[in-house]
Amino acid sequence: MSLQTLLHPVIIDGLSYIPPASAKVFEEEFAGILPPGRSISSSWGTTHYYDFSPNAPASARRVLLIHGIGTPAIGLAPLALALTKSGVHVVTYDLWGHGNSSTPLQAHSPALMHSQIFELLSHLKWSTAHFLGYSMGSSILATFLAIHGHVVESAVFVCGAGLWKMEDRGWKTGLWTETEWEAVGFGADAIMDMIEGTNRVIKEGWKERLAKGEVESEPVQKWERENHAGHAASLVSLFRYGSVWNQHDAYRSVAQGETKTMFILAEKDSFFEVNYMRKELDKLGWKEENIKVMYGAEHGVSRSHPLELAELVREVWNRV
Repeated sequence: MSLQTLLHPVIIDGLSYIPPASAKVFEEEFAGILPPGRSISSSWGTTHYYDFSPNAPASARRVLLIHGIGTPAIGLAPLALALTKSGVHVVTYDLWGHGNSSTPLQAHSPALMHSQIFELLSHLKWSTAHFLGYSMGSSILATFLAIHGHVVESAVFVCGAGLWKMEDRGWKTGLWTETEWEAVGFGADAIMDMIEGTNRVIKEGWKERLAKGEVESEPVQKWERENHAGHAASLVSLFRYGSVWNQHDAYRSVAQGETKTMFILAEKDSFFEVNYMRKELDKLGWKEENIKVMYGAEHGVSRSHPLELAELVREVWNRV
């Protein structure tokens, strides 16, 4: 029996990744809510992160926030600031291809996302942490926790992706995820429109509102599209090969594990409808007391209701 030939690594201009845009330019454009960012070298380029509590004592609770697909770490800044009021050490980072992190030239599988987490934890010298994942970040967290539970002290999932079923897709979605429609310019654009919407209206005064602590995704996503050469490729790859679909085994494993968890739903979430999510979680063995609904909130709950969300997160910490 002959050994199959493995795929050759993709190299562009001598690199195994697409470099990000200028972090300095990004942070000047979106000044007012983020602490100074830092970039670390990794196996797949650079990871950019933000430490909201750089002077926290070594004894402080360590918290890592994982953002969703499209809007980078700045989308979790309101929640990060709310959490720091408890005296905890909060860090969030840009996923591959988002904000000021590189785009690795390989499929954005859960394993690739896990490697980014480990390299950041190693840099921070954190052996364990409390985790929160928002939207796609929840699915990344679920697959991470299912394998690396010894690293996770508690896990909060907010408007979590991963419970859509592949068999429930319409025919168009199947084309986006399984065929090479990029060749005719359809697949990638369709996925981008699904993630970011087709009505990308930037409202006047967003910078003034940002200075007051209000983050709006449209100007941030526009900046990424126009300045990060690998951003679109990362979004499409993460949608296709990440953990948007069929992560029921991971969430079942989380429900059966000993880690303290909470799954937070938004009543008016148009992506992950509350009744559907409740039914799926119930099938997977999630206990009712570990599922919370934020009434009146939409999918962007981390930006619209940071104080209320932070209060629910503290409930989990109090059980650890």
